Amino acid sequence: MPITLQKAWLEEQVAQCGYCQSGQIMQAAALLNEKKKPSREEIISHMNGVLCRCGTYMRILKAIELAAKEI
Repeated sequence: MPITLQKAWLEEQVAQCGYCQSGQIMQAAALLNEKKKPSREEIISHMNGVLCRCGTYMRILKAIELAAKEI
């Protein structure tokens, strides 16, 4: 069974303060709807506009890669 984006978020322990989480997940979901297997560079470029106050960008990147691998 494929891992969902939300489950990948939990597995990679992305959430800290929660300030950006809804925006980050929505942006990531939009990317994965457009492109099922985005490259690391495409993920970074697509997620560039959503700021994370806690700086969990590497965890966000890993979660998106994990979810994309399972699609």
